[in-house]
Amino acid sequence: MNLSHVPAPFAEDPLPAPKEHRGDDQWVLLRPHDTVQVRDGRTFDGGTGGIAETVHPWPSTVAGALASKDGGLGGEPESVRGPILARRRSTGETWTPYFPMPADLYHPDSKDEDVLRMSLGEREGGVVTDLDEDTPNLRMFTTSPKAEGPEPVEGWMSGKTLQKYLHGRLIPLGGKVSVDKLKLTREEPLQSELRVGLAIDPETRTAKHGALYQATHLRLHERWSFAAHVTPHPDRHRPLDKVTGPVRFGGMARMADIDPAPGLEWPERPASFPDGRLLLYVATPGVWPKGWRPPIENSGAELVAALVDAPLAVATASPDRDARKFRSTRFLYYAVPPGAVYLMKFPNADDAERWAERYHGRALPLPEPIHRPDDVRLATAGFGVVLTGVWS
Repeated sequence: MNLSHVPAPFAEDPLPAPKEHRGDDQWVLLRPHDTVQVRDGRTFDGGTGGIAETVHPWPSTVAGALASKDGGLGGEPESVRGPILARRRSTGETWTPYFPMPADLYHPDSKDEDVLRMSLGEREGGVVTDLDEDTPNLRMFTTSPKAEGPEPVEGWMSGKTLQKYLHGRLIPLGGKVSVDKLKLTREEPLQSELRVGLAIDPETRTAKHGALYQATHLRLHERWSFAAHVTPHPDRHRPLDKVTGPVRFGGMARMADIDPAPGLEWPERPASFPDGRLLLYVATPGVWPKGWRPPIENSGAELVAALVDAPLAVATASPDRDARKFRSTRFLYYAVPPGAVYLMKFPNADDAERWAERYHGRALPLPEPIHRPDDVRLATAGFGVVLTGVWS
């Protein structure tokens, strides 16, 4: 990710310690009544023949819905970690979490269903890049020489399978496994629908003549839901078991119910990190001071390797019906996509274990607030949640 994608500089403050897990933390579901429409941030005008594209709901979309005064917590929660996708099990009312595929897994070609994991290559002598100032020893991920046309692995990985990946029990670096062993869901949780709309004048709230447009919407399949791990302010908000919605979610006139999410939990971290080697998996889009690089400067660890797909354009805004207020809250960020993988090396196993204990299943802390006309809290809104694993 190019550093020019970062919208503004951040102060190099020491990373604060995260708050301890509390008993009032709870997983919740957001279950839309209909389709959701979350714009991708690109300029769009009705009547121009374009199509308004939609994307998966951002962490800020979920945090805003949960903070709603009507049907929600009644104020900004202490933190929201998510969203992730969840699927109701075929028996009972419990739910299974699903996550994007780790970026270092691939098919060797379009016809081969076996799954390979990339290897860690050696840094070649004499090679100089523009990354050397901050990461002078960064090594590359490499595919097998026999892979004629590497293809990404499609599907979603359950929390149980991802836990095996994080613990190093699923497939080693450079290893190979049958795709059946991954037990991926082949069902796409979200279906795209193309709809026709008519643009509304934001000042008069009346239809604009001739301003027809097309827009894509997303519909969750049966038994699927969005989910998030929420920490409310216990003295300032309604109890989570009293929060049921409906709340606005994925569009001004679109609603979702809030329900408990029995059975949901983050994949567990490994108990130990031999030789201080820690793998960092990005579970929600990361908006970080140095673009593609996670904010780990004060961790004491060296960044050994990074595998990051193309950045996501993340648009955020406050859902205010006053057009001027709405426009003043709009911002565009470029985020590290979920599924990105980083390899870190701590001085020893104890340091790696302490760091993992602090940040596993949490957003990496940023110098906050990010200064804009209004303060924006990206870490507490669920951006940049990471999970920790091992590598060798």
